[in-house]
Amino acid sequence: MTGYGGGSGQGTDATAGAGWRRWDAAALPPALTHEPSRRFLVAHGLPEEAADLQFTAARDGQLKPLRGDGAIGEKGTATAAGDSAPSTLLLLGDDYYCEAQLALDGASGRVYLLAEEHDGWRGDLLASGVPELAGLIREIEAVSAPPRGSDPYGGRRGPAVIAEVRRHAEERMRRIDPELFAGPTPPAHWPTSLLVRTLHWGTKRGAPGELAYVLTPELVAQIDVDGQVRRYTPDELPPQLTHEPTRRLLTEIGLPCDAGFFTPHDGPLRTMAEAHPDEYDAPAAEPGDDHPGTDQDDQPSRDYQRNFLALGWWPHDLVIALDGATGRVELPDWYDDGDPAAYLHRDVSALLHACWTYGQLRAEWERWDLGAGGEPGEWAVFTPQSLLANVVDDMVRDVDPEAFATSRHSWRLLAEDDYTGGLLC
Repeated sequence: MTGYGGGSGQGTDATAGAGWRRWDAAALPPALTHEPSRRFLVAHGLPEEAADLQFTAARDGQLKPLRGDGAIGEKGTATAAGDSAPSTLLLLGDDYYCEAQLALDGASGRVYLLAEEHDGWRGDLLASGVPELAGLIREIEAVSAPPRGSDPYGGRRGPAVIAEVRRHAEERMRRIDPELFAGPTPPAHWPTSLLVRTLHWGTKRGAPGELAYVLTPELVAQIDVDGQVRRYTPDELPPQLTHEPTRRLLTEIGLPCDAGFFTPHDGPLRTMAEAHPDEYDAPAAEPGDDHPGTDQDDQPSRDYQRNFLALGWWPHDLVIALDGATGRVELPDWYDDGDPAAYLHRDVSALLHACWTYGQLRAEWERWDLGAGGEPGEWAVFTPQSLLANVVDDMVRDVDPEAFATSRHSWRLLAEDDYTGGLLC
């Protein structure tokens, strides 16, 4: 095994996956008296980062005592964890989202999300043991990436596949740690992490020459607040729309009638100049103009968008302009020269995928925020909203990284708006 400073040592477990680290028995502290935990850490170890948790103990090769006074209160009570003395608690790491620490009770082997308060530590049970913790992590990671080799769903994607993936994963997780899932309150962390990590099962990448993503009608219906979808008839699409993949999406899949951020225009698609003549009252640039679409200050006014198609409304009373030749979607700069950046999304499929991803996280946020998800007061530390707010920017950006490329791009402006506090707030 590879040695750490001070004579401690650990190595990788080939059966556990990349980034998993294990300890030498001599490197484990005397406070870890729970033998099953000792044996597991020596034989298998833990990952450095996984399942929206980070294990600094695995990265640093140390299990240090957790500082503090008082007893653990699990699920908000002072004695639910058996009044474990803090001297038995060993720091495993922390989460990414609610400033909680991950601690292993060296006497019982139980693993907690912990936070220190004025009257002592408060904690939520994360796993009933280290082997169970590792098993739950593996399940989350297993559904967090596209399948390798044979696809169990035959290439199918969409809400029904997501529901099936989650159901099977939760069934396995319940078998891994039945004690954790025994109570009426969902366990802290795991269901929310599972929800986040399975969203990629909603779509798959498009083939070369096609749209960025393959969307299902069911997924587009989920974007709309009432599940309503508008499909265009061929005669509602003007001749300027020559991009065939976009034509097929609009006629076969459709657009959500109200997606919150995005609302389509009524009626047939029209050019930007036809739909918003007040914004395009100046004559178009003449052929051969070296600087088309510039105003008196030599700043781009995007006059070239006058022949794009007005797809629908975007926040800040902006209109989504669809390039009928390429399928790209842009924003005008009607109010401030150069702001926001023109690029909104690579195409309509990326726009819809980003709105759907945001909408799924927003719906879960509101489910707990409005009390529809249950009574989160049973948790002492964990809050679903903290995890959701921590991942939403990255997940929307991953759909189309160029949409977040600079602080002038609209999604970044929305995400970093000091007034709203972020995409989900």
